Amino acid sequence: MDVFKKTTRRIILLLLGLCLCLPQSVRAAGETPEALLQQEPVLVKPSIRERLVGKVVVDLIAHFHYEPQMIDPALSSEWFQEYFKTLDANRMMFLESDIDSFRSYETVLWNSRNRVANLDFAFDVYQLYLRRSREWALYSIECLKMPHDFTVDESLPIDAREEPWCKNMDELRDLWRRRVKNALLNEEIIARKEREKELKQTSDKTPAAGDAAAAATTAATAGEQGAAGSDESVDSVLPKDAPDVRLAKNFARNYKRRTELEAIDILELFLSSLTRVYDPHSAYMAPETKENFDINMRLSLQGIGAVLTSQDSYTTVVSIIPGGPADKDGHLKGGDRIIAVAQDGEDPVDVVETPLNKVVSQIRGPKGTTVHLTILPEGSGTPQRLSLVRDEVKLTDQEAQSEIRVLPLSSGREARVLVVYLPSFYADFEAKAKGDDNFKSSTRDISALLTKASQERPLDGMILDLRGNGGGALEEAIDLSGLFLADGPVVQVRNNKGQVEKRMVPAGTAEYGGPLLVLVDKFSASASEIVAAALQDRGRAIIIGDRSTHGKGTVQTIFDLRRVPSISRAQAQIGNSEPGSLKFTMAKFYRVNGSSTQVKGVTPDIFFPSFTDHMETGEGNLPHVLPWDVIEPAGYQRLDSLDALLPALKDAALQRSQADPLFQEYNRDIAFYADLRAVKALPLQREAREAFQAREEEASKMIRKFQAQRKNARKSDDKGAAGDAGEPGKDLILEAALGVMGDLLQALPAGALAAENAPAPAPALPTAAE
Repeated sequence: MDVFKKTTRRIILLLLGLCLCLPQSVRAAGETPEALLQQEPVLVKPSIRERLVGKVVVDLIAHFHYEPQMIDPALSSEWFQEYFKTLDANRMMFLESDIDSFRSYETVLWNSRNRVANLDFAFDVYQLYLRRSREWALYSIECLKMPHDFTVDESLPIDAREEPWCKNMDELRDLWRRRVKNALLNEEIIARKEREKELKQTSDKTPAAGDAAAAATTAATAGEQGAAGSDESVDSVLPKDAPDVRLAKNFARNYKRRTELEAIDILELFLSSLTRVYDPHSAYMAPETKENFDINMRLSLQGIGAVLTSQDSYTTVVSIIPGGPADKDGHLKGGDRIIAVAQDGEDPVDVVETPLNKVVSQIRGPKGTTVHLTILPEGSGTPQRLSLVRDEVKLTDQEAQSEIRVLPLSSGREARVLVVYLPSFYADFEAKAKGDDNFKSSTRDISALLTKASQERPLDGMILDLRGNGGGALEEAIDLSGLFLADGPVVQVRNNKGQVEKRMVPAGTAEYGGPLLVLVDKFSASASEIVAAALQDRGRAIIIGDRSTHGKGTVQTIFDLRRVPSISRAQAQIGNSEPGSLKFTMAKFYRVNGSSTQVKGVTPDIFFPSFTDHMETGEGNLPHVLPWDVIEPAGYQRLDSLDALLPALKDAALQRSQADPLFQEYNRDIAFYADLRAVKALPLQREAREAFQAREEEASKMIRKFQAQRKNARKSDDKGAAGDAGEPGKDLILEAALGVMGDLLQALPAGALAAENAPAPAPALPTAAE
């Protein structure tokens, strides 16, 4: 230990010497690395509030979770492990011996006799975490001034979650050195890309006529100016500080930010580690986190238009809100991790291991302003920077939209097919509760689209596109199913007491009884899965899309801890301090056939390869996920008209896709992406890294190309729109579905489905003679 302390002192002295050599502008800024790292961490202690909240949360989650379980030694051990993972998901702070030094606490994090959570363990571990964070910052800043050989064959794990903890400080420092080397290499790559972008922008602005030599000189000069950050067209985007200075600030800020956590924030980390052992969607929310959660719910249509969560030390994109800035830009997608945020004219600030509420506050801002995000694309280790102009998402961009597609059939006639795009399930519950007959809802909008499309002449078929639809109101899922089902159950909901509620189709709401296809993908979740599952189980529709949907079949509720009597009685002791809230899973969805939608989701009747086959998206990829299971089926009548036709429809769809050159290209793109995802280490050798990055950029273009095709096809009024390559957009899966619809219309007797789906006749009343 004495040797270690001496080494730390030497690092501090080196750091102070380095900081004196920093530019005057940096030292004058008041946020120099030496100022941020000057003080050793002094940790706050848990107060009466934290101890009381800890007791209450453990009691509530143990008794009222969907799968209630008391904290026994085995569960305590899982909680113990999860807390270390929560603090250090990247395995870069704790040693194996650090974990072992706390083993005496492993099975006793909850005192069942006194019903008290062991907060001393939580705060002692966090104290060590702060000390190690400071050592990491000091050593990393020293590493910034070391020479780094980018010709050496070294690597860094892309995903360190399953890596073992380092055994000693030498191993840990070598990991720190490689992380610094990786950061410098990233900065070099990003700077090169920014200079190339700037040169292109300047070249595009250069007058076409006249002196070609002058134009070349202008472009070259602009490139030099851009490197210095003096060109006004890009000055607001490019960082102002040199990479080593900027990284030094980030390392120091990360440490300082961790020291600023209040006792309730540390408690949030500790208790959420426990709730995640029960399932990944349960969490304790400290007051500030709950406040941000409420703001996000109220203002979910404002900002960049992305739903975010905290996962493994990263702020991760859950989904993109249709019509928002991120959706219109097209680069950000589910699974991407945000690692830095910058405002216009400012340097990016590292947000790895930053509480979600603080990241959200940096991303949120006034409409019309720009935020610059540094992201790690899903499955990638190479950062990308993108800029989004904050805006309000228009409700009209989330509403159901439709188009009529005309299909030529072999019989010589043309079939009219209504294609309805539903980005989310929505409803104005406030207007509905007030008795407004014209309240907005997805079901009412689709009903109106059906009526309008049928006015000219009856529809021959309909396609309901639920791809990318992350869900919404359960009532809307049930009501929407009622447009296509005459009667019977839609979904079953089981609570933590084992009680099952069967949710039925609203009486007399069926409006369309003809041929129906439903499109889904890996991002179709929750309410989308309920609708697709009900229509599939009832034999009412053919489901087409990715190999499976998302698989979220659980229901969460939020409980305000102020409602707990013991906390109410303690108001005199805790004063005005808010206790926060507990979000926990309290029910599960089941299909009418008895199978849960959890993990497995919905398997389409006809599915095609997808990029998502090789992404870690979906419920099943989350840790501690609740399992798939089955209950008793609900009593329902299944239509059988489609069953005999399905094998031939599958074969025809497969043959068309195999013969389609665009589908062949799409399959090659997916295979390219699959090979890239098989790489588990990030090269730190410059040439290897540049080659790897080129492959990642190519894969990103492939994914965006397909996403762009779908967007363009929706907005093109059947004429297509220019994609990235300037060619007409084409939604391959929609076109495949239209092919299936054409085959179905030619094979299905006219009116067969409508007759079969008619409501059951009411029982006859007895006559007087009877």
